[in-house]
Amino acid sequence: MSIRKRKLRFLFIQPNFHRHYVTFFPVYEPLHGLLLGAVVEDLAETRIFDRRFDTDAALVRLLKEYQPDIVGGTTHTAGEVSTLVRLLDIVKKECPQTRTIVGGQHATLLPEDFYGPSVDLVCIGPGEETFREVVEAMVGGEDFESVAGLKVHKQDDHYVQTAPRDLRSGTFSWPKFNRSLIPSRYKRHYFQCFERRTTVYTITTSGCPFRCNFCSLWAAARGTFRRRLAAEIAADIACQPQPYVHLTDDNTFCDESHAIEIYEHLKAMGVKKKILAYARADTIVKKPDLLKLWKEVGLGALVVGMEGASNRHLKAMNKSSEVGLNIEAQRIMDDLDIENWAHFVVLPSFQREDFQEIWDFVEHLQITYPVFIPMTPVPGTPLFFEAKQQGQLSVFDYGFYNLQYMVMHTEMPKDLWYEELATLYRKSCSPRTLWRRRRSPGFHIRPAIGRAMSMGPVGWRIRPHIREQLELERNIRYEDIEARLPPSLRRDYAPVNYYHAPATMLKTNSNVVNNLTPATADAC
Repeated sequence: MSIRKRKLRFLFIQPNFHRHYVTFFPVYEPLHGLLLGAVVEDLAETRIFDRRFDTDAALVRLLKEYQPDIVGGTTHTAGEVSTLVRLLDIVKKECPQTRTIVGGQHATLLPEDFYGPSVDLVCIGPGEETFREVVEAMVGGEDFESVAGLKVHKQDDHYVQTAPRDLRSGTFSWPKFNRSLIPSRYKRHYFQCFERRTTVYTITTSGCPFRCNFCSLWAAARGTFRRRLAAEIAADIACQPQPYVHLTDDNTFCDESHAIEIYEHLKAMGVKKKILAYARADTIVKKPDLLKLWKEVGLGALVVGMEGASNRHLKAMNKSSEVGLNIEAQRIMDDLDIENWAHFVVLPSFQREDFQEIWDFVEHLQITYPVFIPMTPVPGTPLFFEAKQQGQLSVFDYGFYNLQYMVMHTEMPKDLWYEELATLYRKSCSPRTLWRRRRSPGFHIRPAIGRAMSMGPVGWRIRPHIREQLELERNIRYEDIEARLPPSLRRDYAPVNYYHAPATMLKTNSNVVNNLTPATADAC
C-alpha cells in the first residue's frame, strides 16, 4: 500500500449545456465544485473549469499543466450526460491515469447511462461524504470498493455497486466555500439575467419531504429531507458582496421553525438583500406571517408552482389542490409586494382552449412573471418509466429533456401545440402587457423588462431546435436506433434497487400517464 506524501490535485468540470438547451434562466456558479473543493480542502488542492464559458482547447491546456489526480463533474439536465462524458473522454486521452467520478441526479437515478471507459466512479445519492471518502481512499492507497454509495468501474462496462450509504433526514453542515477557486474570467457570467445583476447562489435544504412522481429531487436524495444549519446559511449570504440572493432549493419555507431561525440570523447580521426563493402555494396560504418576517430581510420574489389555471387542469394532474388556493396565494404575495414567478405546467393533452385558459388566468390575476413549462418526464422519475412503458415518449434524444420541449406525444398536432406555447410567452412579454401590468401589485420595472428581454426572444431562438425535434419524430423509428440509445431509454432497461432507497420512501399515488397527464403525491 502506497501512501501519498503530497496533496492530491482535484479538477472539477462543469459541463457545457447541450446544444438544444436555450439559455433564458439564470446561470448558477458551479456550487458542486465549490462544495467538493471545500470538503477535501485538507487533502487536495482544487481547480474549477467551467466549460459553459470556455473551450475544449483550454481544458486540454489545463490538463497538461495541472495533471490532476482526480476529475469530477455533475449534470444539470439529462442532455449534459453526453457533454460530460465527452469532456471526460478528453481527460482520459490526455491523462490516462487520472481517476474520474460523476455524480448528481442523473448519475444517482440512472447510473448505467455513464458506464464506459472514461468514467471510473459513479456516486449514488448526495455526494459530499462519498467524495471525501474517495479522496481519503486515494491518499491511503485503499480500494474504492470500501467506500459506500458508489458504482466502481472494474473492466469493460462492468461496474461493482458498493454498500448503500446510510443517509438520514435531519440537519447538515457544509464547510465554508472558497469562491476564489472560480477563475475571475467566469464570474461575470453568474448573474440574475432578469435583474441584470450579480447574484449569490446558495441552498437552505437538500432533498424533499414530498413524493411528486414527475420530480427527481426527492428520488436523487434517496427519500431524505435535510435542513442546512441556519447560522451557516446566513453567513454564506452575508459574506458575499452581491446584492441579489437566489436560494436554489425548493423547500426554504417548508419547515417553519428552520425558516424563522434563518430569518433571525439574517436580521441579527443586518442583511438586506433582494432574495428569491421557492415556495408552494399551500405554504404561502398557510404561512403568510412567515413570509412577512422574511420580507424584513429582503424577500422580494418567489417561484411558485401554481401548475394549473383551473380545477380541471389541477385534477388532470392529480393535484390535491384547488385553483382557489392559487388565487389566495397570489393575493398574499400582492399584499406583501412579492413578485410571483408562477410556474404553469403545459400538458401534452392540451387543446387551444387550454392554452387560452392559462392566459385568461394570468390576465385575471395580473401575474407579471409567468413561466410555462412543458410537462417533462424527467429521466429516472416514476413518470419517466411509466411514460416509456406506455409508449408516450416521442423523441429519444436526451438533449430535449430539459423542461423546454414537449417530449411526449400530444393530442393536437405538435407544431400547433408549440405555436400555442410560443403565444403564451409572446403575450406575456409584449410591451402592451407590461404597460397594463405597470400599476399591478408586485410589478417592478427591472425584473419585468429583464424577463421580457430574456424570454421574449425564446420563440425564434428555440424554433430551429423544435424543427429538428419534429423532423426526428417524423423520420426516426425507435426500433432502428434503440441499440445506440443510452441504456435507460432501451425497452429492456429496469432500474436495480429502484432509487437505492427503502420501499417506504417510494410511495406515490396512482398516476394517469396513459391519459397523457402527470401525477403527484397526495401531499402535493
